[in-house]
Amino acid sequence: MDCLLGAGTGLAPGGPAWVDAGRAWEQWARRLAALPFDALRAQYASAVRCGAMPASMLEAGRFERGVAGWEQLLLGPWARER
Repeated sequence: MDCLLGAGTGLAPGGPAWVDAGRAWEQWARRLAALPFDALRAQYASAVRCGAMPASMLEAGRFERGVAGWEQLLLGPWARER
């Protein structure tokens, strides 16, 4: 999609309305695709707060690396950089 957003097409940033609509759709789709991973992170944080999981920075780091790995594997270029 980046090739359509002015990188190699000569279009100025914020060009035609369809370019802006494409950017808005892509941003919305990326956020929607990331929701399951955000929900998983929120569930883990809730479990730590209520005492169901130990409050360990090492475990939290392992959990985050695991979730980020799955996010990168499943979403590919749409995954967020962490």
